[in-house]
Formats: sequence, C-alpha cells, structure tokens
Amino acid sequence: MQLAPQLIDIEQKLWTNDPVLYRNSFIEEALLIFPETGMITRDAAIDAILMENVENRRWAEVQFSAVRSLRLADNVILLTYKAAARWAHEESPNLVFASSVYVERDGAWKLAFHQQTPLDAA
Repeated sequence: MQLAPQLIDIEQKLWTNDPVLYRNSFIEEALLIFPETGMITRDAAIDAILMENVENRRWAEVQFSAVRSLRLADNVILLTYKAAARWAHEESPNLVFASSVYVERDGAWKLAFHQQTPLDAA
C-alpha cells in the first residue's frame, strides 16, 4: 500500500470515534486543536470521545476532498484535506480543513498533531 492512501485510511477510521484507535494511532505526547476545545492532548481527546460515546454522539458520515500530502522529512508527513462530516443527530455536515502530521515511530506511522479549521457552509 502506498503511504498517502495508508494515512488517509487512518484518518477516515479516526472519524469513527473509537478511543482504542485514538490511543493506538497517536503518539503519547500528541497535540490536537479543535474549534470547540482549543488545544488538547491525546488523553484529553480520548476522554472526550469516551464521553461522546456515552452520549451516543457518532459521526454518521464523513467525506474527504482536496487531499494532499507532503513529506517534510524521511519520517514526517503532513496530510491535509477538506472534510464534510455529519453527526448522526444533525442534518447538515460540518465543513473543516484538517491537517495532520504523522511521524514514523518503531516502523509505524503515528499522528503527532491534528488541527481542524471550520469552513463556512457557503
């Protein structure tokens, strides 16, 4: 499997709100930035996902477009994309630009950083 499709596959799976996947896909010291929370750690993101799961909040669908990848170093890749993601309890999708930085650690690609910037629906 080529690297970009492998990273896109990881990104798409992360939208399933699986806390175990988050723990396994992010490096321990990872940082995430979301419009709703600001900057949080991997562990804070996992706690938020656990709460969303208790509240039965799930993404019903997510679609990626404008996907690009850029190798910043031998073991560092930047992945950017536009996401249209709809919560199961909402009618319209949330539109965001997303950026993720992956690092290779112990032979596996792991997320070190993820940020979402909201887009206007217009």
